[in-house]
Amino acid sequence: MAGARGDGRGGVLQPLARPEGAAVKPAPAFRIDPARKLRDEFGRIVEETCDAVAVHLNAADHRRGLHEARKALKKLRALLRLVRAAEPKSLKVQEHRFRDAARAIAGSREATAAVETLERLIAAHPDRIVDCRLGEIRCHLLARCAQAGAGLDEARGEASALCIEARDELRGLAFDEKLSDDAVLAEGMERTLRHWKKALEAAGKDGEAEDFHELRKAVKAHWAQLGLLRAFGLRGVGQRREAVEALGERLGELNDIHVMREAVARGTLGPPADLDTRAFDRLLKKEAKALAAAALPQAKKLLQSRPDGLRRRMRKAAAKLAA
Repeated sequence: MAGARGDGRGGVLQPLARPEGAAVKPAPAFRIDPARKLRDEFGRIVEETCDAVAVHLNAADHRRGLHEARKALKKLRALLRLVRAAEPKSLKVQEHRFRDAARAIAGSREATAAVETLERLIAAHPDRIVDCRLGEIRCHLLARCAQAGAGLDEARGEASALCIEARDELRGLAFDEKLSDDAVLAEGMERTLRHWKKALEAAGKDGEAEDFHELRKAVKAHWAQLGLLRAFGLRGVGQRREAVEALGERLGELNDIHVMREAVARGTLGPPADLDTRAFDRLLKKEAKALAAAALPQAKKLLQSRPDGLRRRMRKAAAKLAA
């Protein structure tokens, strides 16, 4: 377990203190205000989102709380990638800290995702429950899910310490003043779209699980970054964000299938060794093929319709709102 580090309060991430009698803060506005300096908005969003992570890590509903904490950490990573051009080296280091914080609390969520995947298969293929042993596998996955609750305090402590370290380092970070805010944001968006293009080409060519995982990461980052730029008045952002979110969900289901197939191959899924899972694995393979076949053209279409002239658009939007 990570020791007490970073904020002088025992290493436990806590929301920022409010004056006595002050109203409870609303949910963080995960969007950049174009009328303010990018560095100021970056700092505000980091602080507010770290506050949200702290609340989720300490939630009474552990599974729900850890899931929401991981989602908030992924949003933070998308933010740091969006502004990385402003200070590439430091922002990359802190993004990796947020990544490691999310990994620290991944075990419980992965166990829950396995159960959810199995339940989707049961709903979609009621005629395969018996021959694929879906009911028995579900029982074992539920037992594993219950066991995943052990050690949550240690996992939360490690995630909290890493988040504190990243937040504290980012508080003192200065952006490169030679770059305009709109140039930083445009470069961040373009960088994510380049990641999308590279992952899509690999997934279409080789179809490996890791290629689709990279594609999913790029799609999820693009979705979060579109949300950060909602206030810039870029045309079609809302509609595009909905389509990107739907693609991300489909790729998430595909990733869950790939994780489950890997666990079957390694013998770490949970069922006893004498339970024949061959028919189950064939069903997983069929599902993965169908999800991939649906996701690839959708990803290609959305990449082709990506916003063009981002630098010009960002500069124009910022100038209009500043006027």
